[in-house]
Amino acid sequence: MLGPCPRKIHDVHVRTPSALTEEALKRIGELYAIESELRGKRAEERQAVRHQKVLPLLASLEGWLREKQKTLSRHSELAKAFGYALNSGRR
Repeated sequence: MLGPCPRKIHDVHVRTPSALTEEALKRIGELYAIESELRGKRAEERQAVRHQKVLPLLASLEGWLREKQKTLSRHSELAKAFGYALNSGRR
Protein backbone atom coordinates (compact mmCIF):
# COMPACT_ATOMS: atom_id res chain seq x y z
CA MET A 1 0.00 0.00 0.00
CA LEU A 2 2.82 2.45 0.61
CA GLY A 3 5.02 2.78 -2.45
CA PRO A 4 5.47 6.47 -3.24
CA CYS A 5 2.39 7.52 -1.24
CA PRO A 6 4.37 8.81 1.78
CA ARG A 7 6.08 11.26 -0.54
CA LYS A 8 2.77 12.55 -1.89
CA ILE A 9 1.41 13.07 1.63
CA HIS A 10 4.71 14.66 2.69
CA ASP A 11 4.57 17.06 -0.26
CA VAL A 12 1.06 18.16 0.76
CA HIS A 13 2.28 18.55 4.35
CA VAL A 14 5.16 20.79 3.24
CA ARG A 15 2.78 23.04 1.28
CA THR A 16 -0.11 23.04 3.75
CA PRO A 17 0.70 21.42 7.09
CA SER A 18 -2.28 20.14 9.04
CA ALA A 19 -3.16 17.77 11.84
CA LEU A 20 -4.26 15.22 9.22
CA THR A 21 -0.96 15.28 7.34
CA GLU A 22 0.96 15.06 10.62
CA GLU A 23 -1.08 12.07 11.75
CA ALA A 24 -0.74 10.33 8.39
CA LEU A 25 3.03 10.82 8.40
CA LYS A 26 3.25 9.62 12.01
CA ARG A 27 1.38 6.43 11.14
CA ILE A 28 3.54 5.85 8.08
CA GLY A 29 6.63 6.52 10.19
CA GLU A 30 5.64 3.71 12.54
CA LEU A 31 5.65 1.31 9.60
CA TYR A 32 9.06 2.51 8.44
CA ALA A 33 10.45 2.17 11.98
CA ILE A 34 9.43 -1.49 12.07
CA GLU A 35 10.93 -2.11 8.65
CA SER A 36 14.15 -0.43 9.79
CA GLU A 37 14.34 -2.76 12.79
CA LEU A 38 13.90 -5.75 10.48
CA ARG A 39 16.87 -4.90 8.28
CA GLY A 40 19.41 -7.69 8.47
CA LYS A 41 17.04 -10.16 10.13
CA ARG A 42 16.28 -13.59 8.74
CA ALA A 43 13.45 -13.84 6.22
CA GLU A 44 11.33 -15.96 8.55
CA GLU A 45 11.65 -13.41 11.32
CA ARG A 46 10.82 -10.51 8.98
CA GLN A 47 7.74 -12.35 7.75
CA ALA A 48 6.56 -13.15 11.28
CA VAL A 49 7.00 -9.57 12.48
CA ARG A 50 5.26 -8.21 9.40
CA HIS A 51 2.27 -10.46 10.03
CA GLN A 52 2.22 -9.61 13.71
CA LYS A 53 2.91 -5.86 13.60
CA VAL A 54 2.90 -4.42 10.08
CA LEU A 55 -0.35 -5.90 8.75
CA PRO A 56 -2.45 -4.57 11.67
CA LEU A 57 -0.85 -1.12 11.30
CA LEU A 58 -1.50 -1.14 7.55
CA ALA A 59 -5.13 -2.11 8.13
CA SER A 60 -5.47 0.66 10.71
CA LEU A 61 -3.85 3.18 8.36
CA GLU A 62 -6.13 2.15 5.51
CA GLY A 63 -9.24 2.51 7.66
CA TRP A 64 -8.07 5.86 8.98
CA LEU A 65 -7.29 7.15 5.47
CA ARG A 66 -10.74 6.08 4.22
CA GLU A 67 -12.46 7.70 7.19
CA LYS A 68 -10.57 10.99 6.85
CA GLN A 69 -10.86 11.07 3.07
CA LYS A 70 -14.65 11.23 3.45
CA THR A 71 -14.28 14.51 5.37
CA LEU A 72 -12.21 16.20 2.64
CA SER A 73 -13.20 17.86 -0.59
CA ARG A 74 -12.48 15.31 -3.30
CA HIS A 75 -10.65 18.08 -5.18
CA SER A 76 -8.23 18.82 -2.34
CA GLU A 77 -4.60 17.83 -2.71
CA LEU A 78 -4.78 15.88 0.54
CA ALA A 79 -7.80 13.87 -0.61
CA LYS A 80 -5.93 13.07 -3.81
CA ALA A 81 -2.83 12.00 -1.85
CA PHE A 82 -4.96 9.82 0.43
CA GLY A 83 -6.72 8.34 -2.61
CA TYR A 84 -3.37 7.61 -4.21
CA ALA A 85 -2.24 5.84 -1.04
CA LEU A 86 -5.41 3.77 -0.91
CA ASN A 87 -5.28 2.83 -4.58
CA SER A 88 -1.53 2.15 -4.79
CA GLY A 89 -1.94 -1.19 -3.02
CA ARG A 90 -4.31 -2.42 -5.71
CA ARG A 91 -1.77 -2.30 -8.52
